[in-house]
Amino acid sequence: MERQSLYERFKTLSWQQQIGNIASTLANISRYADSPAYDELTKLSLREAALTIDWCVPNVPQQFLLDMAMMHKELLAWWQVFPVEPRSLLALHTRHQSDRLLVMAGLMGVDCDLQSIDVVSEANGLHSVDILVVKENLVSA
Repeated sequence: MERQSLYERFKTLSWQQQIGNIASTLANISRYADSPAYDELTKLSLREAALTIDWCVPNVPQQFLLDMAMMHKELLAWWQVFPVEPRSLLALHTRHQSDRLLVMAGLMGVDCDLQSIDVVSEANGLHSVDILVVKENLVSA
């Protein structure tokens, strides 16, 4: 029943918000993958990210579908073998994928400084969601 509730909330979001939520999940995986104490959370998060990619595919522009399919396949492969060494490889890979998704969704530009913060988001009902705050670099002319 929890999955259905999550799906109902998720499908009301724009595709950019859906991609942002997946990016947040990947950022969390990146943060916790190195610690054996978080193995269960990491494994569940890998599955959640793959599941939410399934859910957002109908809404994502076609130009991103191949990237999304590859991410989905990779996440399921990691999920099947986790925990695996070197953990740092999963952490690095998921951080990179998180950033790629944010760029795809237009939530992060290429020339940006990033600052990670924890927030409570009332709009989507999620608590303690990791998001990236983007500060645009001002280029003097």
